[in-house]
Amino acid sequence: MPSSTLHIPKGAGTSLKVLADQIRVLAGAEHTGARYEVFELCGPQGSGPPPHSHPWDEAYFLLEGEVEVVISAETRRANAGDFLLAPGGAVHSFRICSDVARFLVLTSGAGAGAFFRAMDREVGFPPPSFEEVCRVAIRQGLTLAA
Repeated sequence: MPSSTLHIPKGAGTSLKVLADQIRVLAGAEHTGARYEVFELCGPQGSGPPPHSHPWDEAYFLLEGEVEVVISAETRRANAGDFLLAPGGAVHSFRICSDVARFLVLTSGAGAGAFFRAMDREVGFPPPSFEEVCRVAIRQGLTLAA
């Protein structure tokens, strides 16, 4: 694990385009010894992944906007200040309900960062096909749910 202090000023940090969402890496696996990762996600209304699962825990802390989150078939509406946790292995998804939403995404391990980087590098927006999105997702350890 790096021995120096990490400081990412407002608006700085690596920015990744994951489909319609902008993801800013606040603390990647390389900063935390792969114990956890922290991202800021900003996306437009209607954005969000299909139901899926992965081995890492994923938590959301809403900073602005409204998001509908489904975790293990339980649907919740989340607003600024709300926190939700999708444990590793749980089928989950979210959909942005407001014009825009911004939230922190906190994950255990290093899987999410690798997935976001692969999507940014290989897919783009609009994606060439849903099959291409699925191919990258599956290669990065995600399981798509029906």
